Amino acid sequence: MNHYSVIIVGAGLAGIIAAKKFSEENVNYLVLDKGRSVGGRMATRRVNGGRSDHGAQFFTARSEQMKELVNGWVSDRLVHTWTNGFHQMNNITDLDSLLLHNDGYPRYAGKNGMNALIKELARDLNIKIEHKVEKIEWIGGKWSVSARVGKDAEMVSFTTDRLLLTSPTPQSLELLAQVDIEEKLRDELKMTSYYPCLCVIVALSAQTNIPKPGGIQIKEGSISFLGDNQQKGISDTTVVTIHGNEYWSREHYNEDDQIIMDKLIDAAKPLLGEGQILDKQLKRWRYSKPEVLHPDEFVATTMPGPIAFAGDIFKRGAVEGAILSGLAASEWVLKN
Repeated sequence: MNHYSVIIVGAGLAGIIAAKKFSEENVNYLVLDKGRSVGGRMATRRVNGGRSDHGAQFFTARSEQMKELVNGWVSDRLVHTWTNGFHQMNNITDLDSLLLHNDGYPRYAGKNGMNALIKELARDLNIKIEHKVEKIEWIGGKWSVSARVGKDAEMVSFTTDRLLLTSPTPQSLELLAQVDIEEKLRDELKMTSYYPCLCVIVALSAQTNIPKPGGIQIKEGSISFLGDNQQKGISDTTVVTIHGNEYWSREHYNEDDQIIMDKLIDAAKPLLGEGQILDKQLKRWRYSKPEVLHPDEFVATTMPGPIAFAGDIFKRGAVEGAILSGLAASEWVLKN
C-alpha cells in the first residue's frame, strides 16, 4: 500500500522524534530520507579503526521536556555526559587564550557516537532510506510525494493525507515550488537561513595536545571547534574533528577538497600533537546550523492540505530545538 496518513520527509532528529510519536499513537506513517542512514547531522563516521562525530558534537538539555527525554536515554545507556564545559580560545593562533570554561551544564554525547543514538531511536520505525524526494503535489485532496530510489533508479510515488517536512527550509521550499501554499508562510520560511560548515576528520598515530575533556570552542579565525573523539569516549584510536568557522566555511566552501583540508589541518597543527596523519577526510555541510531562526517551534497550514514544517531552524536551534520542534509539529499533525 502506498497511501499513508502521514509522510515525513527527513530522518534527522525532528523527523525521527515525530515518527516515534506517530508510532506510539498507531498512526499509519512513513519516513522518507535520501541518505544511506538515518540521522542527518547526527553523523558519525568510521576512520582508520576509530570513530568521529562530524556533525553535531554534543547537546544540552535546558527545558523540562528535554531533560525528561535525556534522563531516559542516560538510563538506557544511550548517552553519557561528556563534560560540563569546554576549553575556549579567542583564535586558533592564540594558544595563550586557552582556558577551561565550566558552567555546570552537562554536554551529552552518544555512547558510540551521535549517530548511534538516533539509530537506536529509529529502531523499528517505518523508514525508507535512499529515497530522495524530488516532487510534491496536491492532487485530488491528497498529497502526492515522488521519490527516487538510489542514485539512478526509477521514481516511486506515495500519497498521504498529511505531510511533515523536516528537511532544511530551502530544500522544503524547492519541493513545494509548484504548490500553492500560503504566501505568508512561504515568506516566513524564506527568511530563515543557515551557516555552512567545512569539517575535516583527521586520524593520527599518537595522542593530541588537546587538553581534557577533549573539546575546544574557538571564537574567531578559520576553526570554530576541535574535538578529540578518543577523549570523548567514542573512539579507540586518535581521531580529531575540525569544524571550520561558519564565515570561513562560507568563504571557502567551493574550494578544492585537498586545499580545504590542508588549510584547516595546518591551522590546527599546534594542538594536533606530533602524531603522523594516517587518514583525512572532508565533509561539507551546506546547512550546518541556523543563521536566522524562525521564532516559532514549528509552522503549519491546512492550505491546500495539512502540512507542517519542523527542524533545528525553529525557535531554539541545535539538537534540543530540533527535538522539541519535531514533537510540537507531530502534535499539530495529530490534531489535523
